[in-house]
Amino acid sequence: MNTITHALLPVIAAGLIERVNKGEKRNGIFSNREILLLGIFGAGPDLLNPHLSLVARYTSWSHGLPFWAGLTLVMLVVSLFMRKKFPPGMAIWFSAAYLLHQVCDFIAGGVAWMYPWERGVVGDYYVPPQYWAWIDAGCVLLVYSYLRILPHFNRKRFHGSQDTKM
Repeated sequence: MNTITHALLPVIAAGLIERVNKGEKRNGIFSNREILLLGIFGAGPDLLNPHLSLVARYTSWSHGLPFWAGLTLVMLVVSLFMRKKFPPGMAIWFSAAYLLHQVCDFIAGGVAWMYPWERGVVGDYYVPPQYWAWIDAGCVLLVYSYLRILPHFNRKRFHGSQDTKM
């Protein structure tokens, strides 16, 4: 899948969780900064080691479980010492966003999860490339509606319409 989808899927997941936990309000569990960081971590493997071919993905150190496990361990340790600025819950969300990228790659051509120790590829094109642009567009529309359209309608619903006709 494309990097846009990788970045936006964790943001969509966070938006869904936020809506379930906080009702219809936008500002609750995640700050805007945390939403941005979720997107960055979702795109992380491609940002850390960009690739243009499937073979390059299979030999990418950033697309393997060993790097993900190390990154997760570092984030959890840092979060234990910086609980106020970086709570362990956010470290888990960032780790999950990074792992979600790898799961998406698993269903979009496969991934060598144990690289560099093992080069065996798991996964396949369960989601064919001709659908990737449509998935990107759907993700963009969902995130736009989450960040821009839904809050607008929620303000009107909770505060009444601002239009006053005489």
